[in-house]
Amino acid sequence: MRAHTFTNAFRMGMIIAAAAGTTMVASEASAATSCFEDAADCSTGTSALNVEADRGLDTTIDSGWMGPSVVQARALIKIDPVKNGGPLYTVDMPKGAVLEASWPDKQNFVLKAATGSQSDGSMKVRHTLTPSVDVKVDVFGLKATFAFDANKLVNKIPGARFNYDSQATQAFAPWAFGGVDTKLNAPSLDGATLFSVGFDKFPDIVANNMDGELSLKATTKPTFSYRTTKVMLSGASKDLAAEGETLTLPIVDGDYLEVMAAVEGEVKVSGEMDIQPYVRLTRVLSVNGIDVTMGAPAIVKKAYTVPAQKVVFPSQLVHIPLPNVHVPGKGVDLGDVKSGGSATKTVTIENSGEKSAQLTFKSDDAKFEVPSGTITVQPKSTYELKVKFRSDGPGAAASTITVSSNDPDSPEQSFKIGANGAEVGDTDNAPGSTPKASEAGEDGCGCKAAGGTSKVPGYAGFGLLGLGLAALVRRRRSAA
Repeated sequence: MRAHTFTNAFRMGMIIAAAAGTTMVASEASAATSCFEDAADCSTGTSALNVEADRGLDTTIDSGWMGPSVVQARALIKIDPVKNGGPLYTVDMPKGAVLEASWPDKQNFVLKAATGSQSDGSMKVRHTLTPSVDVKVDVFGLKATFAFDANKLVNKIPGARFNYDSQATQAFAPWAFGGVDTKLNAPSLDGATLFSVGFDKFPDIVANNMDGELSLKATTKPTFSYRTTKVMLSGASKDLAAEGETLTLPIVDGDYLEVMAAVEGEVKVSGEMDIQPYVRLTRVLSVNGIDVTMGAPAIVKKAYTVPAQKVVFPSQLVHIPLPNVHVPGKGVDLGDVKSGGSATKTVTIENSGEKSAQLTFKSDDAKFEVPSGTITVQPKSTYELKVKFRSDGPGAAASTITVSSNDPDSPEQSFKIGANGAEVGDTDNAPGSTPKASEAGEDGCGCKAAGGTSKVPGYAGFGLLGLGLAALVRRRRSAA
């Protein structure tokens, strides 16, 4: 898989891959493609995914009017981030968002979002309750309704913060297609006073007409539920929307595969809230020394469900290492070997890829011996293949050495090797420089031949399949 002119091939690779797009295949097709750490025809790339919500939920829980007609209160409560406490929720997949590529048929990459057994994803929630309160008074000739929004209330409280802070973290296994529920605890209602403030802290229209205090208790144990709804990969005509779904991408030559992944999900919130407002009046207009309260305020229970909120992660580049094997692109000449003698050539086999290559060798002539078994060549490394020829006569002899590997686009490559004038095509040996073979029973010195070409024109490092490029190709096709 030797790359040709880099710039042209790079552009060609991008256009071919993006124009071809990807197609959905049945989940059964991926049943045998689970990528184990030592899998030869499979590789994985990871991407750190993180999204935060720094705004409150799009909902308000309304207690309705509570208390006797003399004095009533109504609370409207929102679920918001804690002031200076970070985001409302964070969905984080720091290293577990795994994209798996396999090439079982040697024609296509099969891509899927691998779930695995790791649980290094997390959903963290931290929230407060933000109240607004209305007070209705009908006593001693004073009939009025006073509205205290959350901003006015919080500014009357030392520290400018409502007294409620609940948080929880739930681990999960990415990609979370099945969802993750983060359930929060909360104090009992007796210990959940959001605020308590005297009417003297409010504007003159309130402070001049009433003395007393206003407070509110509320508590809730919400469940924040997150699930991934789709994973969009560059060049794909469809999205990954469930575990087991796969996409295919035509195999091309490269040391690695890179795709852009754009991930979307949704967050739902549900729970039940207990609400208990309290109003006490010790002066109304010019009447002092009174004690008017709401009595024993009832506890209102309000169930709520927040509509699903769309979550969009920043797009990430996923880098997947591949093996990339190169055999000699020219024939190898052993020179002259006397009858009954032998000669050995060392031939360099290169793995320019970023994943280990698994190699096996086969000679179609038993006189040319190659190692048996499987050879592992580490990324960006070479293997010195020794081919030993045992001459049984003075005539020309040649063999085709086949190198089988886990190289995606060229799983089977070959080169010719010969002796005693055998035709092996172009060689790297300059005229007159062919080393002399050894006498019988001795090894001859050999030259190293590196490089070679792949059967598919390509480039070093299968580059980014841009979403924009894929769209551009499709538009050009439509225009045509």
